Amino acid sequence: MSRLLASFFVLMAQVEVTWEQQEINGQPGAIVRDREGRVLNAITLDILDGQIQTVRLVINPDKLGHMGPVADAWAVQREVQQSRRRTP
Repeated sequence: MSRLLASFFVLMAQVEVTWEQQEINGQPGAIVRDREGRVLNAITLDILDGQIQTVRLVINPDKLGHMGPVADAWAVQREVQQSRRRTP
């Protein structure tokens, strides 16, 4: 799990996506924002005995709207793909 999240962080950092540590619905998590500060997604973690049991990712813009302006996730995805093509 940690390797998956680490690889995701690297890809997102290439297109200036930021992560804000945040408690969401009583769970530890993060709000992910594009370079303009718009909400891209929200992530929560279910933790038991110090280990991640479940990772929940909300990407539905209708469910993210209350957190602020919502990013165009498809545009960010295209930018990530273009970034990966340029990276050897």
